[in-house]
Amino acid sequence: MPGSSALITKHTVGNALVLHARERISAEARSVALAVHKDPENDIVILDLQNELPFDIWDAVAGALRRRRRGIRLIVCGAHPETGALAGQWLSERLGCPVVTPFGRMITAAAGTLFVHAEDRGGWVRYRRGRAPVWQSKRYPAPAWDGAAIGYLPVSSTGAVEPLPGGVWIRDNRDEIVTAEHWQRLTATVPCQPSAMAVVLGCPGTDPLSLNDIARFWRGLAPEGREHARFVQYGPVALPAGASLGQVLADLLTTPVVVFTGVPVGKPDSPEMFTVVADGSQGWQVFVQELAYRPRESPASAAPTPRILSHSAPKMLGEQIGPRTYQYAPDAVVEVVQAGLWLRALEAPGHADRVRALTVNPESVELIIDDADPAMADRYREMAGDLAARLDRATRERTMMRLSSVAVHLGQQTPEAAGDAEGATYLYSRAALLGDLGHQEPDTGTVPEMAPAPARPERTTVLPKPEVVAPPVEPTVWTMPRDARFAPMAPAFLPAGEPAGDDATAPAAHFQETPVEEARGLPPARGLDKERAWLRGEFSREFDTASSTLSHILAEHPALQSGADALADAVAVHLYLSSSGDGLDKALRSGEPGGQVAFARCVVAGLTHLPSHRGVTYASAEVTAADLRELAGRKVLTDWSFTNALSERPANLPGNIEVLLWSTSARRTHLLEPEGEYGVPTRVLFLPGTTFKVLEVLDPVGGGRGRLLLRELAADEPGYGEKVPFDDLTLSALYRHVARSSASGPSVRVPQPAVGRFVRVPGVT
Repeated sequence: MPGSSALITKHTVGNALVLHARERISAEARSVALAVHKDPENDIVILDLQNELPFDIWDAVAGALRRRRRGIRLIVCGAHPETGALAGQWLSERLGCPVVTPFGRMITAAAGTLFVHAEDRGGWVRYRRGRAPVWQSKRYPAPAWDGAAIGYLPVSSTGAVEPLPGGVWIRDNRDEIVTAEHWQRLTATVPCQPSAMAVVLGCPGTDPLSLNDIARFWRGLAPEGREHARFVQYGPVALPAGASLGQVLADLLTTPVVVFTGVPVGKPDSPEMFTVVADGSQGWQVFVQELAYRPRESPASAAPTPRILSHSAPKMLGEQIGPRTYQYAPDAVVEVVQAGLWLRALEAPGHADRVRALTVNPESVELIIDDADPAMADRYREMAGDLAARLDRATRERTMMRLSSVAVHLGQQTPEAAGDAEGATYLYSRAALLGDLGHQEPDTGTVPEMAPAPARPERTTVLPKPEVVAPPVEPTVWTMPRDARFAPMAPAFLPAGEPAGDDATAPAAHFQETPVEEARGLPPARGLDKERAWLRGEFSREFDTASSTLSHILAEHPALQSGADALADAVAVHLYLSSSGDGLDKALRSGEPGGQVAFARCVVAGLTHLPSHRGVTYASAEVTAADLRELAGRKVLTDWSFTNALSERPANLPGNIEVLLWSTSARRTHLLEPEGEYGVPTRVLFLPGTTFKVLEVLDPVGGGRGRLLLRELAADEPGYGEKVPFDDLTLSALYRHVARSSASGPSVRVPQPAVGRFVRVPGVT
């Protein structure tokens, strides 16, 4: 129609020609035009259709696109997805040139990839005059593996494979609300790499992915998919205890496999990779990015060491002088290993392969300090501190240091040593990551000194003693009489004022037993809806009062605003720290189900959003000589209530024993502390179930106080009864801290109503 092309305005934006009938290009069309990649075969045309257009608009579009020598890749914005397919067929006939357009909903994914999603194999379709349409690709630009990852595929009654812009996702299909949220995240962040198809395994918040589902997917995977597959763990996978994902997959599929050590994000040609923590949030940026695993020669044979295919090193490491090895100083190199960075001598020690075999911890970067040569240990510690301080802030905050001897001792056990009769897997055990000795504020980026420890008093020998496991008890009870929510506040370890004499008839300490799951104050996998409802009903008046106060605090601290229930969880912490929490810990230590469990679980949920504290913490106790002997004979102390401690040395806690606890995960509560006589700004809380290793028990001498020195253990740290180098390092740090605080004197006073919370030995009823 003459003059119809005047209805359309043409503008070149980025790599696209935008045709629009309105005065301005829509935000959607502009965003696509700026993101889309240049097409070597077709002109990219975006039709910006925003409803209520003239009836002869299509004649105007055809007029604007006449005399084109190349094909057209057509993208329609602001209209139903079917409009693009109809326009593609019509324009190919009208203009006599090929037109490629999406069939299905087009999504602009990470790094400008255009991904077409539909229930029935959606994708880019090519239309030509007088010929049937031809399906071309799922993604644009199309990677080498595109045809192997195009449709939704059930692999079991509970598992499915779903295409992503960057690959495929094998996940549980029973909770569509949870998976939809994570699908959006993966679609927006994981780039489409030309030669690497990300096979994302599992979904946070769902049941572990079955290995059978992975095997069924692999059996049906096209050759180009197998060639380019890169497995990456995103959620829980049903792996044997202690086994590595890559080795299990290589043995299961009986073929070499390649594993990404993190989820790729960023540019397709050079992505960054980040670990994924338990809730699906981003962990740390890994240095080793790809690992190749080979199947075992036989089920009983040792697993081959995985081969590192690619890595990315921090810029400050210096000149590269060997494979993943950098000259950091004239007498030291830094080697990039799976677990993080290894600072060592120029010549690798004999245990090098065992350090290199340490697997990635999603929660933290390991900075391993070589101590094969004792004469150089202090020098390497000093350099490790310098290196840690120079890392970027995000990495530095997740960096933990440990000696290579600890890594060798605890990091890897052979099946024979572990008593595994089948010899099917190596058992990789994670040691406690207890670097930053003497480090009080984790967000400062400072690194502790490692000076020799002062001379120590005579120590009481620590002997191992087995833990006792409680028998099962009745199910959880969700109601309690309002006037008897909890027992009165737990008393001190022993009655105050009882002398620590050598009384053989004194009652022995009663250590806590391991409660059944229904009596533990840790959040269950099913969520906390029941617990939060109980808390709101039981403390309705207190809950409403605290909510109005805490909503302002949460608004000022975005880190506390995680999830829809952030306010409820913060209120739970606040109530526990106030008089409402009196007696909760004693009730938890009883090992019985009840309302105290619901309360505690909500408190734990709130504490996880608070900052952690690494370093020395203080408490006290009144202990008899007989009880000291009992404590000296313990291997570990596990407390199933909250352990209250102070980040600074107190001036007014009663008791004849000073309790020093080395913390790696206790939470600082100052943001949620109540005002008035219950508020303790320097308080830290250890969560229920925290285990402490008994390092030293020192008797009171000459009217002075004795000391109980404890080290927090990681939940998966093996060999509780074995002495490891970090025990001595922790003791050194504790004694240096005591020496400094003794010179300056106690620095805080605890309000009297709250004193009782800090006068107790962890793990004792």
